[in-house]
Amino acid sequence: MASPVTLEFELDDDEDPSSSRTARPTARRRPLIERVEGRLTARELLERFRAVRDDWYSPQLAPFVEGIERQLEEELRLSQACEGLPGCDHPDLCRPAAAPPPRAEPTTRRLHLWHPEIWWMSPLVRRRDTPLNMRLPLADNAQALVQELTEHLPAAWRRDRVVVQLEVETHIYWGGCGLRDPDGDGPQVWSPCSFRGDGVGASEDLLQLRRGEVTWLVPTEGAAAPLIRRTLRPGVGLLVAVPIVSFERQEGAAGWLRRQAQRMLRWLGWKQPLVDRDPTFGRRLRADEAYWAQALGMPAPTDADLAQAVKTGARLAPASRPAAMHRPPADGGEGLSHVVLLHGGLTSARSSWSAWLADAAAAAARPGPWQGLPLLDGQRVWRFEHDTFLRVDRNINQLIDSLERQVIGRGERGTLVLLAHSRGGNVARFALPRLRRRWPHWTFLALTAGSPHLGTRVFRQIGRRWAGMSVLVGVFRDVASGLLDKQQMTDLLILERALAYDIPPGFRDVEPEGVERMAKGQPLPEGLAAWGSEWAPPRGRPVEDRVWHRVIEDFAGLEADGDGIVPLHSAKPQGLAQAFDASPVFHTGYFAHAPTVAQIRATLERALSSPPANPA
Repeated sequence: MASPVTLEFELDDDEDPSSSRTARPTARRRPLIERVEGRLTARELLERFRAVRDDWYSPQLAPFVEGIERQLEEELRLSQACEGLPGCDHPDLCRPAAAPPPRAEPTTRRLHLWHPEIWWMSPLVRRRDTPLNMRLPLADNAQALVQELTEHLPAAWRRDRVVVQLEVETHIYWGGCGLRDPDGDGPQVWSPCSFRGDGVGASEDLLQLRRGEVTWLVPTEGAAAPLIRRTLRPGVGLLVAVPIVSFERQEGAAGWLRRQAQRMLRWLGWKQPLVDRDPTFGRRLRADEAYWAQALGMPAPTDADLAQAVKTGARLAPASRPAAMHRPPADGGEGLSHVVLLHGGLTSARSSWSAWLADAAAAAARPGPWQGLPLLDGQRVWRFEHDTFLRVDRNINQLIDSLERQVIGRGERGTLVLLAHSRGGNVARFALPRLRRRWPHWTFLALTAGSPHLGTRVFRQIGRRWAGMSVLVGVFRDVASGLLDKQQMTDLLILERALAYDIPPGFRDVEPEGVERMAKGQPLPEGLAAWGSEWAPPRGRPVEDRVWHRVIEDFAGLEADGDGIVPLHSAKPQGLAQAFDASPVFHTGYFAHAPTVAQIRATLERALSSPPANPA
């Protein structure tokens, strides 16, 4: 049933798609937009596209229109096989029967989403890297919207303070893509492609509901037509826009008092239970440990050891043969050097540095598995496998405790380099000052790639809706039949529920507000080297065939600034003495990018051969 609220959608596009790709339009015209009442389905999307493509796109754009249609056809095939495909069909149409009922619906805690049954489609023909401005005018029906918002508010929240935000999920089916032109002077050349890029654009907090009272949180002009802006690369595509209204329950006085009581109990020595856990951590750890044991020629950890690591959420283990033979000094000593790998969110050392590792453990001939960077085979290299749902502070505490037991011991001097990817770089950054205070005669340095030193909001975007959905779609593409077995579906839905409605504390810590809170006004520490990137798809090539690339590039940040996950200015912040540009690699491609690998190798060699004095 269509929503009684008449939501409208306005768009400032690049140009008229019916004009020639070689001719420059003489005047701007209002973008073409088709409004569709009802629930989005892959079939209706394809049928509507076929009905309007000849009117919407000029004959010169035919090669790119074919790429759009191929993507839509493939999604229809998968939707039919799976009885509804997440991300292509309305959420109500894709509830897998294999999913067990949730024990407690997480939306009742913090976040509730309302999907109005309406969507829009529009052609995109973009020559330049300009923002896409979307507006949803509310001036004529603001009162009706408020009334319907009140009806969709969960009954248990009626007396609480609830903030309402308007969001737009954008699905962009690209048939032609171009590289970003920083100067914007030359004509853009598009290359045929066929892939999809999704994102989420959000307005400011619009209004607050409490006990039947409505308080607008934006000026009148902002409430009349909320602006939602997306950064897009040049290309030829089809835009599908889906509105979402989010209700976020605010903390009341009781919640504030409970948090203060918990803080006091922790100060008195009470151990807070680990309630926010990555449900995939244990399985990933068990699978990887078998690889490392065979690659390093060492015994595999026992089930009890792994169970303890899963319980605590951390495990420091060797990643090279010299590390496997290392014993922490018991009575002083110096001259030792170590490298510690810190992976990013929802990954592991093996997956993060797969470009440097032998694919199969049996192929890891002596001296070790680091075929992509042999330097590491001769060093004491450790991997800190940690649950990234936990707070960054807790990850740091566990890292320091593990280093003292297994690496540093009573060693008087030495060098330790933290080599980190993504969120692991935030653990490394905030660990540096604490490590230096704990062992003032040691030299500690950190090398980070794609780390959100100034924060990123991508986890909020993925966390609310796309974590489970995009993983499902990515895996669907890798299954020949287009179907998952019951266990796979169940595991993915567990992960979706873990992320979708309440962002884990460990991900909140790498949002801009979380980073600012942890930094406490202090500048970035010295001895920190950082790599960032402005990602661009390879000219004339489709998205790579690896599952993780498909998951992220196709469904969780293709249009995002920076490397697709972390903005360039955040991964490569100003003020660092060593800041490198790894463009145009994607977030997961830093360690496969030859110039970046050469820079990391050179930086590691300098640090390990003649370490400088510990920065103050």
